[in-house]
Amino acid sequence: MMKLPVILSGPILRRVESSQVFIWLATSKDYSINAELYEMQTQGSKNQPFSIKTKTKTVRLGKHLYIHLIKLMPTRGEFPVNQFLGYNLFFKKGLEEYDLSSLQLLSSDHPESLVYDGFDYPTFFINTNKHSTILYGSCRKPHGKGGDTLAKADDLIKKHGQDLTLRPSSLFMLGDQIYADDIAGPLVPYIQEIKQELIGEGENLIEVEPKLNKAPYQHHLNKINGRQSIAEDLCKFTSSHAENHLLTFGEYAAMYLLNWSPVLWNALIESHGAIAFEDLYKRNSFYPKEKDKLQHQFLEKIEDVHYFQSGISKVRRVLANVPTYMIFDDHDVTDDWNITADWKEQVYGAPLGKHTIASGLTAYWAFQGWGNDPNSFDSSFINDIEQYLKLTSINTPSYHRWINTILDYEGWHFIAPTNPMTLCLDTRTLREYETFQSSDRTLSKPSKLIGSRGWEFLDMLIKESSWQQGDSLQITSATPLYGVDSIESFLKKNIYPFRALGIPVQYKLDFEAWKYNLNGFYSFLDQLIKWKPSECVILSGDVHYAFRAKADLELKGENLSIYQFTSSPMKNESFEMLGGSLLKLIILLNDIRRQEPVLKRYGVKNGTVKKLKDISETSESLLWKEKITYYSLESGSMIETKNNLGVFLRDNKGVRSYLL
Repeated sequence: MMKLPVILSGPILRRVESSQVFIWLATSKDYSINAELYEMQTQGSKNQPFSIKTKTKTVRLGKHLYIHLIKLMPTRGEFPVNQFLGYNLFFKKGLEEYDLSSLQLLSSDHPESLVYDGFDYPTFFINTNKHSTILYGSCRKPHGKGGDTLAKADDLIKKHGQDLTLRPSSLFMLGDQIYADDIAGPLVPYIQEIKQELIGEGENLIEVEPKLNKAPYQHHLNKINGRQSIAEDLCKFTSSHAENHLLTFGEYAAMYLLNWSPVLWNALIESHGAIAFEDLYKRNSFYPKEKDKLQHQFLEKIEDVHYFQSGISKVRRVLANVPTYMIFDDHDVTDDWNITADWKEQVYGAPLGKHTIASGLTAYWAFQGWGNDPNSFDSSFINDIEQYLKLTSINTPSYHRWINTILDYEGWHFIAPTNPMTLCLDTRTLREYETFQSSDRTLSKPSKLIGSRGWEFLDMLIKESSWQQGDSLQITSATPLYGVDSIESFLKKNIYPFRALGIPVQYKLDFEAWKYNLNGFYSFLDQLIKWKPSECVILSGDVHYAFRAKADLELKGENLSIYQFTSSPMKNESFEMLGGSLLKLIILLNDIRRQEPVLKRYGVKNGTVKKLKDISETSESLLWKEKITYYSLESGSMIETKNNLGVFLRDNKGVRSYLL
């Protein structure tokens, strides 16, 4: 049994504005938590306490897992802006009393320190200046190839720690913060032990899906690499890497804790030592049993995971010092999540599939969504989650209430209080689906990533905010609105048609670009024109490469400049095989002609938005025209496929970005 630390993960700075600051934390006991805030002074001067009220909301998610959202409010007026503020946290339970200092987190020479040089506490600032620096990126997998570029943000903060213009004022994590469907074999024993220690037995999946108690599934469920057939047959998932797919809330929670904090890694290694392949093999922990192949894969993934683990302390410090906003993409729950109407019908019609989606979304809420905009989750929503996880009884009123509450929720989108404000889109749960006839088969079109109902929600959100027409607008979309034109066109023309032959290419290659459904793409542009921003900046991830582009749009007599900055992956290099070679060839051809802007015109034919090759033939039906310019990156290429983290700057030179 491992010794559980006081803090399991965090502190993570979440929503930060002049009237309130939220800090997220996971602990192993139900501590009473308070905070102190300080106006940070220059070195040699004493930090000044700032009078605040603290209100902590705690949710128990397991026998030793408590999630806290600590709200700091000024006693009078508002928090000072454009000035460094530092914080300390105080924990009390019976005779136990701690603060960040007694937990060795404020000591500058300690490997787990949360502070940067020149400060006594973890710090942040509320930016209202026109100049700002924002971090953004997506796709961070422990056994992904290459180094963890989120850890490089730590070096950036060290370099510009006391510079309000160059130090990041916020971080946007744009999806795939975990890979629930793609778990490295060496992590499985860790995940199961953490789940057992923190959650307890949890839900009985056999009650959810009785087939798990029958051959062959009962022999697979708890084996390393044993869940592919369970994911495909019983969940109806489409991931090709689902041999260790997370299925329960406790497993999802364990993965988050391992992704964001070093403390459980340290506790596990201290109590058990490093994971050894031979020990696991002797205990018959694997499925199947080809030893040589298993050992090679296992050792390769251990090396990648160790590389990841070595940077987690830096990541933890970044998250403690930069206000962070998070939105899901598919892998946070499962690969291809809600990609087509057929996918939804099959997965939500399978009891284990539906249960797993609900478990993943619940973990997303607890570890990511809650801190984005805490006021959007009322007490009944939280109570339904807490009551189910307290009992984890299947087919009870609390179970069905939990399932319905989490799956029916329609408010995952939010506004982040940056300057200018940032509208964060949910492109997963508010989709619309269309079909078309091919020979004797009805096929699904690529989905509208946000349907009409979703745009109504977003329009209402904008109108209720302080944003006004003529202001600049920042938007996060997991998938870029403007992708790399030649890549998207090549896939759509040459690969996507194979669906008509029954080949599920939409699942293999994630056909989810905005432009794959032009009606959905147009609805995005149309909404932007209605809002009338002075300019629009879109921050994205998802595609596993980084690029910079600008679109000059003409629509309904209006002109708008849209800047598309995309950073992906943080840690998951994916273009080393045949598909990567093809992509790089397309990139090379793009680099040759990248000086030529891409000019496109779109109109209506037969009630459907179409690309127009000859504008003269149908000028009356012209809907919009766009000129897209792609910019070279630091490497000289138009696209970066190595791990990267985006740095977005707004200054006297306008808007721009570069990559870590």
